[in-house]
Amino acid sequence: MHATAGHRALAAAVAAMMLAGCGAPQITGGQARLPEDDGSPGYLDRISALTDVSENDAMRGFLMILDGEEAAEDFQQRIEALKQRGIVGANWSFDADRPLTKGRLAYMAYQASGVGGGVILTLTGPSQRYCLRELQYQGIMAQGLPNTPVTGMEFVAVLTRTDTYRRTGELPAVISGRQ
Repeated sequence: MHATAGHRALAAAVAAMMLAGCGAPQITGGQARLPEDDGSPGYLDRISALTDVSENDAMRGFLMILDGEEAAEDFQQRIEALKQRGIVGANWSFDADRPLTKGRLAYMAYQASGVGGGVILTLTGPSQRYCLRELQYQGIMAQGLPNTPVTGMEFVAVLTRTDTYRRTGELPAVISGRQ
């Protein structure tokens, strides 16, 4: 059976689409800024009222717990600072306005907290799916699916638990149910 010109054109189009999807991760809204007077109390108050937390706001939150402040001027700088620490995936695409998902939040919280992983995480390394499962098991995150958007209240709770575990190595008894 011989390939016709139509078949070759279709194969070339499919190959081009596949190659286009394998390019470098994209960053949308790299120059996006957040309110400058958004220190820790103001930030947490503003975030807790949101229906969906943006990736830009999430990056600020993680930099605040890691450094005690957030010195980045824009979204691009936040991403770079977190990539250098392995808090975000190096191959992720980013969009400043896109709602943060539970999977991404779990990955970032897992990487930032230093919480130990189970067998799968130890063997395969962190992934959004298995980080979410581990943090649900540990009581750091509530049940849900990896692609579900994160609410402001949920983000603040996870950020607080992550910071507590990162600093002390333990979850407060009220949060984990452990005495």
